[in-house]
Amino acid sequence: MYFMKASIEIRADLLKVLMTEDRNEIRGIRASIYNVISLLATASFAITAFLLGQMFVYDASVISLLTDGLLILILWVFFLRLKHDLYCCRQCLVARQNLIKALGTAKEPEDFNPFPDSQAEKPDVTDSELWWLPILTTAAVAVKALVVWIKFS
Repeated sequence: MYFMKASIEIRADLLKVLMTEDRNEIRGIRASIYNVISLLATASFAITAFLLGQMFVYDASVISLLTDGLLILILWVFFLRLKHDLYCCRQCLVARQNLIKALGTAKEPEDFNPFPDSQAEKPDVTDSELWWLPILTTAAVAVKALVVWIKFS
């Protein structure tokens, strides 16, 4: 493999580029989480407003409640999937950081692989603040659904 014969500078440059890509992917996943949650919350309120504004819709509050439940389910499925992807990206970033730290030392592996198995890595950033987004959105939609149910049932 070409990477085994490359100089330390070339290996370091390659790792830096890959780390930049990892960081861009992390930013993209975080942005996707914000976008999905805000769009689904907005959709919940818009659908409820539309249903309640229609005179011919029988039991608009029931349909609204069912829609809210499904939107919350979709929100959590997307969030948990994206959160898992974010965790895996963080693991890759840590693995590459460890490769850069090991360059030129005795800990450096003989066969340089810029794409190591990172399943055993523990990310140093947990992104735990992201949990507030779906929790608060779920609470807001639940309160809205409760108010609609009480007022229009």
